[in-house]
Amino acid sequence: MPDKDKQDKIERRWKKFQDAQGYTDEEIAMYRSKSQHRKAMENAPKFMTHKIIAEVVESHNCNAGHKPGDKFVMTGNGYLIAEESPKLMCMHALTTLMPYVFAMWDRFYEDLDGELMLDMAHCPDVGCRRGGWGECIMRVYAVEVPKEERIGIQGVK
Repeated sequence: MPDKDKQDKIERRWKKFQDAQGYTDEEIAMYRSKSQHRKAMENAPKFMTHKIIAEVVESHNCNAGHKPGDKFVMTGNGYLIAEESPKLMCMHALTTLMPYVFAMWDRFYEDLDGELMLDMAHCPDVGCRRGGWGECIMRVYAVEVPKEERIGIQGVK
């Protein structure tokens, strides 16, 4: 893609982002002033073309009923996709995922694959043997969404 076409595409992303966020011209200028935000916008396709998955790999006495194979499915921007996730979702398990989502964003930001070096998350409950209630261990990774399935993911047209 010629440089002008690429720049035009990036400018359209900025406008779409500004509209989605409801930013004024002053706010978008402030946001754009940070080099890391500009770089993220240039690499935005990974945020827009991938889902972040937290898959339960082990569960013991989980009160929410999470079991191996259950998946918490999020957009590349970290928005939970409720219809692709368990009906009941434990807030303790979900809050555990925040640093993993941030780490995945760094992977996307650097235009790297969706594989984390430390990809296992443990809910904050330590389980009944250690004085808690139950426990859940999840593996966090990203998958590319086929182009025909991207419509409907927030922010993807």
